[in-house]
Amino acid sequence: MSHSVSKSEAQRTVTEYKASTGLLREEIVCDLNDDAQDFVKSKHAPKTQLAYKSDARIFTEWCYLQNPSINPLHCKTADICNFLAMQAKGNLSRWQWVDKKKGQGTLVNGKPLAFSSVSRRFSGVKFALSQLGRKFSKAETEVVADTLAGIANRVSTQPSKVKGFGPDELRLIFSEMNLNDHVDLRDRALLMLLFAGAFRRSELASLKHKNIKFIQNKGMDIKIEKVKRNRNGITKSIVAGDSDLCPVRFMQEYIDAAGIFNGYVFRRSNRSRKMLLDNISDLSIYKIVVNRFKKANIDGRFGGHSGRRGFVDTSLRAGKPINKVMEMTGHKDLRTVQEYFDETERWKDNAGSGLY
Repeated sequence: MSHSVSKSEAQRTVTEYKASTGLLREEIVCDLNDDAQDFVKSKHAPKTQLAYKSDARIFTEWCYLQNPSINPLHCKTADICNFLAMQAKGNLSRWQWVDKKKGQGTLVNGKPLAFSSVSRRFSGVKFALSQLGRKFSKAETEVVADTLAGIANRVSTQPSKVKGFGPDELRLIFSEMNLNDHVDLRDRALLMLLFAGAFRRSELASLKHKNIKFIQNKGMDIKIEKVKRNRNGITKSIVAGDSDLCPVRFMQEYIDAAGIFNGYVFRRSNRSRKMLLDNISDLSIYKIVVNRFKKANIDGRFGGHSGRRGFVDTSLRAGKPINKVMEMTGHKDLRTVQEYFDETERWKDNAGSGLY
């Protein structure tokens, strides 16, 4: 004799089954060994992991400052929306360390965050909660989406762009360098590669000697093992220059003078300006760019992305095919690189040209 099961009974059975078998995410993750947990975390790039960790810390502190009774792990959707709104307004939006070594800090008021930062903070909070089994209903998702859409309408979504640099700026900077100094040789090779290879600063910070291959009378191949959105990495062929700007010669002179024949290429230096064994950081490269341009009295907002932007701009002005430019930058989607060449190409073959 068959037994019919009502919809409510079926739902209750599924719920009881999940509870009895321990299918909650946090319980499963707790049972993973260290290696498995490390692989789960590696789903996201190290920088993304750090960003999400920072977002979770900021949200936790925000909850406490707003109302100690708010439990971040079981917060209401309204709490998340209120958090995002205050970030967009600049209220309790900036993290300030009290004692970084002890991991102690708090939130203070500051400039309103850009939309991209507000959106990223929600992604970090959502990721942290999802790791603990929190699921958002359709209604909750819609309210958060409406909040973000409203912020986007009130706050500029256009990212602040750095200025690109090219051969002219580099010549000015290099003219003031002491080429008997290892740090100056390092910075010369670094700045030249940021431009010549359209490298990201993270790629050069982690570059190792074993991944550089010099090819006589041609240039050098540089293998980047980990590339954004490309897990297999890429190899960039850097052609030797005929002029006073030659990235291949600059790199060779630097590693020979500093005695770098293994390990990291771009390294930290001590107070005596001697190269150490550990590599420089992304932030260090940013500071090198800013300080070198400031020292050369070159006006403009420059940063670690300036060489990459300058490469695209200079290549397109020289008439290089867009597919070859993307081959160097590593972009797969034309829409992604679109923002780089819009300013360069908008006057070329303009629709209004010759009409008046």
